[in-house]
Amino acid sequence: MFDPTIFDNLKTVVEGAVYDLDTNDELIAIIDRSDIVDLAKFTRAYALSFQLRHAHQLTCTISLEMTLQHIANELLHEDVTNTGCTVTVSFSFSATHVDCQAVEQALKRIWGEQRTVIQTLTYTYPKHERYTHQVTIDFERTINESHVDDLLQMIPYIIRSLEQLLLYAEQK
Repeated sequence: MFDPTIFDNLKTVVEGAVYDLDTNDELIAIIDRSDIVDLAKFTRAYALSFQLRHAHQLTCTISLEMTLQHIANELLHEDVTNTGCTVTVSFSFSATHVDCQAVEQALKRIWGEQRTVIQTLTYTYPKHERYTHQVTIDFERTINESHVDDLLQMIPYIIRSLEQLLLYAEQK
């Protein structure tokens, strides 16, 4: 019989919560899903991407990752403080101008000052009229089943972040 890992259990929780917003509340539209097992590095990665139904220019992706060390800690009952997986929430949109400081301040008001907000701007050379703006909330810790409520409580934060970032995102 299959014994699910912490990663599998958390993936199910995230997937259920986000799919409920898509099917029951019709607040969002899921646009992509990725569930990868890397046998070369023995890692797991799951990502679920979605948009607000009325705002297709802005995408959110929730990602879970479990490394070989996380898996070994769990299966061998070694370092229980690092048993679990990591979670990140990222947003991406296209814009001609981005006020990175304003974006960071807006997200820290939602997520808290202690959160690390990483922003990456990219453009295609030589045409760089538009930037792709990637904003990632990094929680800088390992999570496990004791954090299920935290994962579920992230959903309203994500929706508020999407609504706030719409002010910075522009139509393509």
